[in-house]
Amino acid sequence: MSTDQPGLPPTTPVPPADGEGSVVAERQAARVKPPPVYQVVMLNDDFTPMEFVVMVLQEYFHRDIETATQIMLKIHHEGRGICGVYTHDVAATKVEIVQAAARRSGHPLQCIMEIA
Repeated sequence: MSTDQPGLPPTTPVPPADGEGSVVAERQAARVKPPPVYQVVMLNDDFTPMEFVVMVLQEYFHRDIETATQIMLKIHHEGRGICGVYTHDVAATKVEIVQAAARRSGHPLQCIMEIA
């Protein structure tokens, strides 16, 4: 009969040092690599109002007014700004939500994701 439990890493029996027939099991630690993360990046354009960018940062990225304004100014002056860092699925969803909101409002705002 196995002493391993489902979902746990296998154990390796260690022979007894004194030869008495006792068995000690050592559990090997499972190493789980964290998922890769992605940056959601907003790109500058000459047509989207700054107020709209601040609103998007507040509504979809949960930024306060000061932080949203700082990110918007970075986008305006440097051509791009990081809105947040997320796992792949969350980042892809954020990009789609931002682009849909921009289209609904008639703005050409672009949002992309990059590996962080």
